Amino acid sequence: MGEPASIVTSRRLEWSETDPMGRWHYSAALRFVEHAETSLHERLGIGSEAFSRMPRLNLTVDFLGPLHYAEVARTALAVEHVGRGSLRYAFTIARDRVDLARGTLTIAWFDPGTGRTAPWPEHIRELFTAAGPQEG
Repeated sequence: MGEPASIVTSRRLEWSETDPMGRWHYSAALRFVEHAETSLHERLGIGSEAFSRMPRLNLTVDFLGPLHYAEVARTALAVEHVGRGSLRYAFTIARDRVDLARGTLTIAWFDPGTGRTAPWPEHIRELFTAAGPQEG
């Protein structure tokens, strides 16, 4: 069995994601994480199948430093745990090898027919648990 899926992406902080002082607004961290998650899903080939079926359950972020308008940060996102119907990512957002934020994002697999969470389809579970590092 391989290692869990992961990816590292780079992204610039946009003006609309800053506070009045030009530093990142706390909600920008989720956009950085979702950018990495989108890239990961596309690399795994499950983007169109997965996006409308993975609601967010929990987001935890520890802010360690500021990111300023137009600065580029790297987001490292890795599958940390895959449960029956949920998944937890661990992430770090850094600039110049200095961690600016770290945390976790928990998502679930949603069955639109029942309106409830459901077990992961086996092919998606396998990708998350064994696909290893993906090119960002």
